[in-house]
Amino acid sequence: MTRKKNLFGELLERRIPQILGMYVAAVWLAVEIADWMSERFDVPTQFSSYVFVIMISFIPLVGLLAWGHGRPGKDQWTRKQIMFIPVNLVIAWFAVSSFIKPEVQATELMTLLDEETGQMVEYEVAKQGLNQKVTGFFWDNQTGDESLNWLSYGSAWLVSQDLLRNPLITIQTPYTSQNIMSAVRDRGFDDATGEPLSLDLDIAGDRNAKWMIRGKITKDDAQLTFEASLYDVVTGALVTTISSSYSDWLFALDDVAEQIGSVILNEVNAAEPTLLPDLSISDHVSNDLEAIRQVIQSLNAVSFENDYEQGIDYLKKALEADDQLADAYVLLIDYYRNMGDFEAAKAASEEALKLDYKLYQESIFKVKANYYAVNGEQDRAIKVLENWVKIHPDSADAWQALGWNYTVIGHRLDDALMAYEKLGELQELGSTALVSQARIYRLKGDQEKAIKALSYYQQVNPEEASPLLEMAETYLQFGEIEQAKEKFEAASLLSFNNIDAELGLAKVMAMQGAVDASLRKMDELVEQADSVQEQVEVLAEKETLLFLTGRLHDAMDVVVLMKEKSQSYLPPLQQTLMYGAKEVSYLLYLQQEELAWQKFDEMRANTKPPFDQILNLMARNFHDMLGNHEEASAALAAFIEFKKQFQMSVYDQFILSSQAVEKRHAGEFEEALRLHDLAIEESRQSILTLEVLYIVDELMLQKAKTLMAEGRYEEAIEVLDQVIQRNPLYAQCQVQKARALSLNGDDEAALEVIQQIKRLWVNADPDYKDWVELQQFERQLTAI
Repeated sequence: MTRKKNLFGELLERRIPQILGMYVAAVWLAVEIADWMSERFDVPTQFSSYVFVIMISFIPLVGLLAWGHGRPGKDQWTRKQIMFIPVNLVIAWFAVSSFIKPEVQATELMTLLDEETGQMVEYEVAKQGLNQKVTGFFWDNQTGDESLNWLSYGSAWLVSQDLLRNPLITIQTPYTSQNIMSAVRDRGFDDATGEPLSLDLDIAGDRNAKWMIRGKITKDDAQLTFEASLYDVVTGALVTTISSSYSDWLFALDDVAEQIGSVILNEVNAAEPTLLPDLSISDHVSNDLEAIRQVIQSLNAVSFENDYEQGIDYLKKALEADDQLADAYVLLIDYYRNMGDFEAAKAASEEALKLDYKLYQESIFKVKANYYAVNGEQDRAIKVLENWVKIHPDSADAWQALGWNYTVIGHRLDDALMAYEKLGELQELGSTALVSQARIYRLKGDQEKAIKALSYYQQVNPEEASPLLEMAETYLQFGEIEQAKEKFEAASLLSFNNIDAELGLAKVMAMQGAVDASLRKMDELVEQADSVQEQVEVLAEKETLLFLTGRLHDAMDVVVLMKEKSQSYLPPLQQTLMYGAKEVSYLLYLQQEELAWQKFDEMRANTKPPFDQILNLMARNFHDMLGNHEEASAALAAFIEFKKQFQMSVYDQFILSSQAVEKRHAGEFEEALRLHDLAIEESRQSILTLEVLYIVDELMLQKAKTLMAEGRYEEAIEVLDQVIQRNPLYAQCQVQKARALSLNGDDEAALEVIQQIKRLWVNADPDYKDWVELQQFERQLTAI
């Protein structure tokens, strides 16, 4: 006891408590100053952490020095005190290394030219490899109150909109990815909620996401609780669960989003971005719950019901409640474009750009690209997309959009290939990139490289049927039907009840002469299809087969059925242009001209500018079928004027072929053949060729007709044989071959070809124009 008193007295005498107390106060003051410096000056935010750990680490040295020099009067430095200084420095270094992880400056500034203003704009972007990819799903409403069902979707949407403002985070939800939506709904979760955790993790993994978010809403008395769970996609482990309960729902969701974002950044030890203001949800979306509810109603109307008109009505109500709701204008752009109302889409783009301070960076790029696209400035739209990939080089969506636009709009296959190669690097053996690369090689006519890319895809994903299906389509494009059949069979064996594989086998079956068996198989596949999209896919092939075999009345019935089924997912404009054109064409083939033009007038009345001008190209084709050359020429001229405003290279092949036909009618055969070759080359590089092979076949057929008109029958036969080898069902080519053979003096061979056609058209409609003309031609030959 005496010793303790003596020790305590010694401590007091040496003033150690006073000195340590003053030191602790100095530590606190130093940390406060460090925090203030971080906020006021260009000082790292972790500066205060370093100050705290280092100063705390020196407490042993301070205590030792106080023991030796705390008494009043002069003291001598001992050797022990001097030697402890470097020892304490080592302790401080060890403490800093153990307790402080250096914060990564995950963003950098980039300056680019703004296409709209012509000025240089500074962007804060994620450094390469530090972008955090997230997949989010709709939340579960566990309140028992069905009137709050909209919050299942609204909570996920609001949290994702808030996270997207951070340049380090990209997030996809069922609203932004049709693949995610389909993956959930196709498993039986029609409203895209309530799916199991394992399915969400599987889908997120397919999207190459690092993180996955799902959540739920509960109710305790009158108070709602918003709870979000963050998962590591690779391990499937739950990283954290965050709950927030406030009377202000938007504040609660903002709290959830902020904490989720902080956890993600902390996991990679990334510093918070500094350039983009940290606005709350009520500031950058809306503080009006009713307006937000209307936006969610709109998203659901389009995502679940494909009802664009209803979606637009909901958005108009949202803007009535809050005319500063920028995201509503962004959605209107897409909805109006899909409705074919480009003027309204342009107006919505202008309103969205006025509120660009409320939008996240990637959304601004999308809005600007859309603005230039609907304004016919495709070159500027491409430049915006190019800026997008510069600002977000780790964004797979950005590279996918750029690659697609290079192919479809910009018609720059080498650039598209570069974009897809970059996408492949991001996805690390991802299927999307390899398939896209293979398709570009197909467009470039390089079958070997296309197959090589797909073989590599199959090598790294041997359990998947997709590479086999892509190989089969590649072989079909190059006329190798047996090889295509082998790949379809392999895909069918690998994946049970694979509609694409079975449909491919049905197509090959028809090409090899078993047309009726092929049609029966397609009917079975319609019944087996798991989704409406799959049903329409099968019906489209059936409709094409019926057309090629001369059964146009049956084909028209299938078109009506496809039109009905596709209303659940196809945009109205696409339905009008796709199915309306087919109906008019079939009616003309069936020699029902009056009804055909009546249908065409209905199409024009239901199509808004500028897409009503696309109908001029259809009108040109219809007039040409009827032999109305002057009317066809006038319609083509009107379409060319339209295309001068809207740079859509996908139509160049049709313009060139139509111009070639005009030159043929004028007797200018050499110029006509030059234009035919340009049209065929253009078509072989067009994305449409990957979807509809008979487009290039039709262009080659037109070239053969010109060769025949000039009297070059053998050359015409060679061109026709190329088409027939690849597509033996294309009877129109065989009809022209029979005519060419006859004109070349070989009536016997012509009659043999006619017999082949008759076997193909054995059930052709009696009023089918081409069938009627073939019978007349046969009678002429047999009468000689």
